[in-house]
Amino acid sequence: MASQDVFHYDYLSLSNKSLMLDMDNMRRLRVTHRAELCTVIGLICLSALSSAQSPVESPTVSPVASDERAHSRYVVAKDDLLTVDVVGSPELSREFRVDGDGMITLPMLPRPVMASGLTLDQLSQAIRRNLIDSGLLTDPQVTVSVKSSSWNTVVLSGAAKKPGVYPVYGHTTLLELLTEAEGLSDDAGSSAIITRADQSSPGPTSAQPVPGANAETMRTVKVDVWRLWQNGDASLDVALRPGDRVTIQRAGIVYVLGGVTRAGGFPLSNDEEKMTLLKAIALAGAFVPDAKPTKAVILRKDPSAPGGRQEIQVNLKKVLSNRAPDEQLVASDILFVPESGAKRALGTVMNTALGAAIWRVPY
Repeated sequence: MASQDVFHYDYLSLSNKSLMLDMDNMRRLRVTHRAELCTVIGLICLSALSSAQSPVESPTVSPVASDERAHSRYVVAKDDLLTVDVVGSPELSREFRVDGDGMITLPMLPRPVMASGLTLDQLSQAIRRNLIDSGLLTDPQVTVSVKSSSWNTVVLSGAAKKPGVYPVYGHTTLLELLTEAEGLSDDAGSSAIITRADQSSPGPTSAQPVPGANAETMRTVKVDVWRLWQNGDASLDVALRPGDRVTIQRAGIVYVLGGVTRAGGFPLSNDEEKMTLLKAIALAGAFVPDAKPTKAVILRKDPSAPGGRQEIQVNLKKVLSNRAPDEQLVASDILFVPESGAKRALGTVMNTALGAAIWRVPY
């Protein structure tokens, strides 16, 4: 061995020879290996950190284009922004806007291609035929998807779990739209109002026109949406069209104020639910010690009455003892239970910000 600093590993005599190193070399070997090990661990950590900090780009996918139904059901409309992909031909693969005549113009094709009114599959085949007929390609593979569309949509608003703008895939019904929106919210009323800007028939005869709708510019119909959603009544399943607006009306609210333990507003689950005096008191809790249930009053909106409201006196003590009728309340009614003391009179309560806000709520 020429030097103590030179290590000799005899790999040829693994079975019969042992590794001969003095203690100094062994110590140096441990130090060297420890440094090398630290270096390797450091490199691994740096690599992992670098990978974690490098964002992975995910492609932007249009909700319309990514749905498998789109190619067979989506109908192209004017002003749609389409993405045309011709395999192996990047010069033909780009975005195209459908013009006012319903056409798209591809480079090198002698004439525009009619797009409006076709499904995505049909338009793909039409572009393929044009490329073959023009002699540009012999067997092109063409795919068309929708980047954006301002027309092929339906707007859903109101008491739905997921209101928003939804693409229309060919023939779409109200029940399909509600399913896409995950159904009705807890405060949904029994009515859906569908508005469209044309004179065509909106669907089944059970959908009734709303009085006062402007027949010259739009058609508005009302559907019993709770029956449709809960029972799947096909006679109520209105066919939707691009540009329709669907509004799910919210159920009314009955308010209980004054001498109760849980004053506030209590929504009706739907327009047909019966809210009576007894039920309202049960929801609002017991009377407070200084409440005067014999002097309760129902405040009801009435444009023809002085101040825009009607005051109906009720004796809740008699109602609770079944000596007076359990009157039915309607949406936006206020049941006021007075308390002892001049400062808690009915007029004082109704002049508060809460009272004013309640009367401004539209139903």
